[in-house]
Amino acid sequence: MTQTFLIILAIVFAIALALTIAMISLSYMRVESEDTRPPVTDTTRPLPQSTTLWLPEVTTPEVTTVPEEITMPSNSLSFASAGDGTCTVVGIGSCTDACVVIPAYSPAGDKVTTVAARALYGQKQINAIQIPATVEHIGALAFANCPNLVYISVSDQNEEYCDIDGILYTSDGRELLLYPPMRAGASVTISLVTTEIAEMAFYNCAYLSHVYYTGTPEQWERISIGAKNYSLTAAAKTFG
Repeated sequence: MTQTFLIILAIVFAIALALTIAMISLSYMRVESEDTRPPVTDTTRPLPQSTTLWLPEVTTPEVTTVPEEITMPSNSLSFASAGDGTCTVVGIGSCTDACVVIPAYSPAGDKVTTVAARALYGQKQINAIQIPATVEHIGALAFANCPNLVYISVSDQNEEYCDIDGILYTSDGRELLLYPPMRAGASVTISLVTTEIAEMAFYNCAYLSHVYYTGTPEQWERISIGAKNYSLTAAAKTFG
């Protein structure tokens, strides 16, 4: 009986000891596991005041002002500057207009004072020409042989030239410079004030057939008539 009790007591003691050892081992493993975990960093904490943040320097590119390019109009006559603020119309340039308006000032800002000799000679597309007040001189044959020209207009403020019914004269009426070849009507009246008719002033005038002259036949004979005015010389004349 006593021997049996001692055996049972030894078994209980062994079980208790085994449980104690197991619990101690489990606690040791838990502590070791916690110690091996990486530390948690508190990202919400503010940076120390002594910490300086470095940012790359941002530079603003320098703005370069490009001067405005001065371009000639795409449909412009040709001009030659005299270098004194004035210029001359020297050709048709890129102009394709049927009605050619000679400007008072060129695209470069020079005052247009002259139309060069033969500047628009033989231009078939021209139906009308407008001359501004600024023009002081028109060269020989400047508008001659433009077969479809119907009308010439001169500013009322021009002191050197004028138009009478679309015909170009000097302002005093003494010289008839150009009778437009396609001018409507079969007749023209020429005043006895006119003493000179420019070369080719009546060249290939399609409709002209009669000339009324306000002077006498003798006065008509004294008029200086330039070359190649076949339409004028061939037309019938009425005097008085």
